[in-house]
Amino acid sequence: MLARISSPDWAKVMQWIVPDNDDAMRILEVRAWLHGQGFYDLLNHRLNPPNGGDIHWSRVGDLPLAFAELVLRPFMGEIQAEKIGAFFTPVFLGGIFAICLGLVVSRFEKEPFSYYISAFLGLLTVGAMTYFQPARVDHHGLQIIFALLALWGLLSQNKKGALVAGLAIALSITIGFETVPIVAVMIIWAALVWGVRGNGEFTAIFTLSLAFFVICGFLINVSPQNYLIGQNDKLSIAQVLPILAGSVGLFLSTLLFSYTSTRTRFIALVVIGIAVILVAVQFPILLEKPYYQTSPLLHKLWLNAVTETHPLYKARPETSITLGFFEVMASIAVAIKIFILWRDKRREEMALENWLLLGAILISLTLLAFFWQLRMAGLAQTFAAVVAAALFVTILKNQGLLNALLVLVVVNPMVPNMVANLYNKAKPKTSNYAIGGGVSCKGVKAFSALAALPDGLVASHIDFGAQALLTTNQKVLAAPYHRNQGNMVAYSIFLAKPDEALKIIRSHGVDYLGLCTKSAETEIISRESPNGLMKQLVNKKYPEYLELVPSPNGSGIVIWKVKK
Repeated sequence: MLARISSPDWAKVMQWIVPDNDDAMRILEVRAWLHGQGFYDLLNHRLNPPNGGDIHWSRVGDLPLAFAELVLRPFMGEIQAEKIGAFFTPVFLGGIFAICLGLVVSRFEKEPFSYYISAFLGLLTVGAMTYFQPARVDHHGLQIIFALLALWGLLSQNKKGALVAGLAIALSITIGFETVPIVAVMIIWAALVWGVRGNGEFTAIFTLSLAFFVICGFLINVSPQNYLIGQNDKLSIAQVLPILAGSVGLFLSTLLFSYTSTRTRFIALVVIGIAVILVAVQFPILLEKPYYQTSPLLHKLWLNAVTETHPLYKARPETSITLGFFEVMASIAVAIKIFILWRDKRREEMALENWLLLGAILISLTLLAFFWQLRMAGLAQTFAAVVAAALFVTILKNQGLLNALLVLVVVNPMVPNMVANLYNKAKPKTSNYAIGGGVSCKGVKAFSALAALPDGLVASHIDFGAQALLTTNQKVLAAPYHRNQGNMVAYSIFLAKPDEALKIIRSHGVDYLGLCTKSAETEIISRESPNGLMKQLVNKKYPEYLELVPSPNGSGIVIWKVKK
């Protein structure tokens, strides 16, 4: 702990240099909530005024940081409580993550040292631990914890486990939909196990828990006036009713068919599946593409340049190695383990089922990370760590330390980092964009020139917005949230020729323009519109209606005041 406080992370957080834009926005969202903003009001009212920017998150994700701040405020005041809360909240959650990892591994091998091995491997897993570094107050760390708790509950096959699994799954999708793929795997697995074994009591409790807590999540996320409005990017009636249809159907089936034949139970599952589909098709919103609220132009210029929305196979080689190699090796290892168990007639009854569930989750996440979005890599590496720890403990117990270490050498979270570092040394990273270096576009100092100006409205590229909101009292048009309609206005200004840009600036009451010299967005916009305002600004050909504001040394933020 003392090492953390004395580390550069501490100094960064004290200057509001946070890891990600979403961390900045979470801090702002909690700040507004604690200042009296409504429970269901998730707009940032300084973003795209007067309408506000819709962040579409959940208050569940706000709770850890809000709790930390409220505990700290009596001892150090609001400003310091906010910063220290932001620093320590993810670190504390990282400890819970390590405990949950140990709980899951203990379901495979109940050895006292399994907790220590699990925690050690988890803490070495880059893709997962990224979400538990100081000030990483976004919701992904919470989702990883809930995913592990859900797996622990399903592996337990008892009343307590069923209750916890339903609760954890409901909380995970209440916070966000990043875990929907593994939630689907877990629910389908629970249903199939009931179909095969007829374990009625466990499945009944699980379905009731899931249904009850999903309703709770719905009531937390959705204001009464919006109960009947379906959405495809947060929990709404469009997701709740199909989940309830499946949960109620499976619960009733456990009462009626648990002691019948396997064939009868699977017929019941098919009927339930059809019922879920029939309910889901009543909500066409579910068929909309992700980020459908974003214009095609912003898809092209902004979203397509956001790294985490790309699959791993399209990422830089060093990124693919760091975020993909560990789960690939773990997937191969878990497949081999399942094959060995399938051949072993002396295996414990639940062993094969448990490894099948873990394998299905890990392989699904690995495929999604490589062929859909690399943001799934953190979850994939979490379950890869479960595989590595469970295999190590099992082999250590049955075959000795040498064999266990040999497996760990192959299925190891540190090896990809070492390989990626060697690759970087052999082939230094290059950029497709000419962007500034040696300066900062984060923190109080970088934005000090903007903060010193009278309060007004700033038009900037998208990546600029959340940091500006955190470090100044200014309002901004754009920020990296796909529902925010101000993003298109800001891009219209920078893509337009200077004279046309002025008309848009005047019509929207813009007081300042801003950009970060390190942002690839500036180069992307300039290439899209060679005669546009952004290109002029990058080339330091400022229109007469703009006045350059001096910036401090070391700041990559450039501000222009719009002359009245």
